[in-house]
Amino acid sequence: MMLGAVLIAASERNDEPEKFDFGSPEDVLIEVLAHDNADQTLPHWPFHTIETCMVIGGVDGVTGAASYESSYGGFLDYTVQDLIDCPGEGWWVVEGVTGDYRKGDGWTTDDDMRFDCKGFRRATAAEIAEA
Repeated sequence: MMLGAVLIAASERNDEPEKFDFGSPEDVLIEVLAHDNADQTLPHWPFHTIETCMVIGGVDGVTGAASYESSYGGFLDYTVQDLIDCPGEGWWVVEGVTGDYRKGDGWTTDDDMRFDCKGFRRATAAEIAEA
């Protein structure tokens, strides 16, 4: 019986390929916490780390650069730390995150992705509640 349910679920899944558009801007919600261990921070993020990091805005059905890094790269928090200087403790929204992907030739050059953003601002209560 379980095998039948698995086969039915597999036949009902959407086999449409995922759409990537790294130029499609997305917003990222971050929670910055202060701590007293300088060995675990970057020079431009002294005594602060990102506790929560999630994509909260973008176009439905399109995987942008921030969503891609969150799902496939796994280090969206480090990417955000490279994009902005530490804003201080609290909840923030990094706005308009986009990316530029360059495919290497597989021999002499590696694949590379460069990220950019429009800026950051304090998160609203509604945005924090979504987290």
